[in-house]
Amino acid sequence: MPQPPDKCSLPVFRASSLPGRSRRGTVPAHLFAFQLEHGVIPRLGWSGADDPVLCHRCDSHGCTNPAHLRLGTAAENRAEWARRHRNPTGPLADVRGAARRPRAIAAAIRAGLAAGEDPRAIEERIRAAEDA
Repeated sequence: MPQPPDKCSLPVFRASSLPGRSRRGTVPAHLFAFQLEHGVIPRLGWSGADDPVLCHRCDSHGCTNPAHLRLGTAAENRAEWARRHRNPTGPLADVRGAARRPRAIAAAIRAGLAAGEDPRAIEERIRAAEDA
């Protein structure tokens, strides 16, 4: 399902890979979403410094919206992070750490679903988790 280009989307699934030498366990949701939209990326960040890596344009660690992701090098990704991580209103400045915001949002969604809440109430929980 296509995502609006201006909204971050959080993963609602896990995609497991087959066991192998280079990729074992779980495929990151943002990588799965990007490749679903753009096709398989050979040699993604595993074999050398110039291999492509997936860079987040939105700085939201858990975002899986392919419109917010792009291919770049590890050096470009580090340079972008260095330029943006001091923005006091950006996700990179979250005192909970890079992964805590998406985890807090996921916990809010799970709690709303467990309580049988309607989508609007769950959206309120999500906004509260984003702003916490």
